[in-house]
Amino acid sequence: MRTNRPGGLDLTRKAAESCGFEPGEKVLDAGCGFGATVRFLTREKGVQAVGVDAGSLRLVQGQEEGGFSAVAAALEALPFRPGVFDGIFCECVLSLVPDKNACLEAFFRLLKPGGRLVLADLVLPDPAHPAHMAPPACNPPVTCLDGAMTLDALAMAVAKAGFEIFCREDHTPLLKQMACEMVFEHGSMDAFWQHLTCDVINTGLAGACRQGKLKPGYAMIIARRV
Repeated sequence: MRTNRPGGLDLTRKAAESCGFEPGEKVLDAGCGFGATVRFLTREKGVQAVGVDAGSLRLVQGQEEGGFSAVAAALEALPFRPGVFDGIFCECVLSLVPDKNACLEAFFRLLKPGGRLVLADLVLPDPAHPAHMAPPACNPPVTCLDGAMTLDALAMAVAKAGFEIFCREDHTPLLKQMACEMVFEHGSMDAFWQHLTCDVINTGLAGACRQGKLKPGYAMIIARRV
């Protein structure tokens, strides 16, 4: 199953093991894309996994690769009852959400007491360069980098939403490994950016990264609804 994120399903497996999900528990993959995590969790952990993604075309393509339970919806308007899930995965997606605080609050509402939240995403170096701060909520991020936060800021947002963090890990080596693999596959850094964004972006955080002015990291936070 294909994934386009550092660590792939190996990092997903590590997170699931840390959460201790039991067969039959209900888990949401927020921003499921082609459904790799949903199918993986269903098959390997025996949970009742469901995906949600704003891109209906991605869901259709994922269904063609192998059926999985999913709905098309934006993370800002999740169509589920409060307190229905035992776990939520959000891998390489929160950085693309304009209003991260509202999204984290929605995750909190959807989880049962004791439910676990897994976040894995790009993070900015600390301190972030003031010229490359994330855009305001009314201006959606162009790439994951444009909406990324520092790890400290992300952890603070998670705690503010009511979660108790019990795992905070840096996985930047996995990001570097993925970048090397992508350059090897596509032949050059420019070709890699073209594949990733459909353009060679020279502005914002993506442009700063491409020009070597910014070195992002990758991290995972696992938290519990208390």
